[in-house]
Amino acid sequence: MAAQESFERERAELAEEIRRLRVDSGMSGVAAAERLGWSQSKVSKIETGRVTPGPDDVDAMLTVFAASPSTRRRIAARAAELNERYGSLRMLRKRGLHRVQDAIAHDERATALTRAFQPTMVPGLLQTAEYARAVFSQPLSMAGVDVAEAVQSRLNRQSVLFDTERRFHFVLTEAALRWKLGDARMMAAQMDRISNLSTLTNVRVGVLSWERSVPQVPKSAFVIRDEREVAVEGFTTHQSITDPRDIAFHLQLFELFADSAVYDGEARDFLARLAREHA
Repeated sequence: MAAQESFERERAELAEEIRRLRVDSGMSGVAAAERLGWSQSKVSKIETGRVTPGPDDVDAMLTVFAASPSTRRRIAARAAELNERYGSLRMLRKRGLHRVQDAIAHDERATALTRAFQPTMVPGLLQTAEYARAVFSQPLSMAGVDVAEAVQSRLNRQSVLFDTERRFHFVLTEAALRWKLGDARMMAAQMDRISNLSTLTNVRVGVLSWERSVPQVPKSAFVIRDEREVAVEGFTTHQSITDPRDIAFHLQLFELFADSAVYDGEARDFLARLAREHA
């Protein structure tokens, strides 16, 4: 059986086991959602296998459903293994990165406010076609990717920036803007692209220069979708965080970086200087 088919089957089995625990507890889906403090649709998506529940979500459900200790250990281990498989970028490449981009686009369209902090590279929504091609052509982390399809899907995602019902707040470090993924012409064009997009009324772009004093070391990129989810991506893993405490921490962290950044004309002047340096 193909890896993706195996994953989907095992996720469906986990979903059914969680559903049975809820039924055995005597709760309806609506009652369970109320006890968990979730939307009913979230419970439904987990129980029908449409999403892979994170460890915190599984723990919360097992607690509310009063699962036995042995059941808790078994289901938690199974969920952790599925999360590791789903989060693996190797699995994502097997699905096709263009499909991954389509899934991200769906999340972006369903989000009123997207906050993105990026210390190492230009975020996908702000990338030029040439920059995106360089990203998807990286020899180790992107080996085997259909570059043309992935680039096209990434560019298609960017149409959401022009939807005035959606708001975006980006904070980029100077390192993210200086890291050379291509030649001087490509990097200069990328600076111009970010500058132009920053003039949209629903898009804020903050630049965090090396000269600014920041009380927290930026360790990784992250995206906050409204106040419901934080996405953190590494070289080989992708983590979706839904625990309210972790979301609150990342919101505070984002605001700390945002408060140290420059915006609007000052940010565009900085980008113009970088464009000249790249050129």
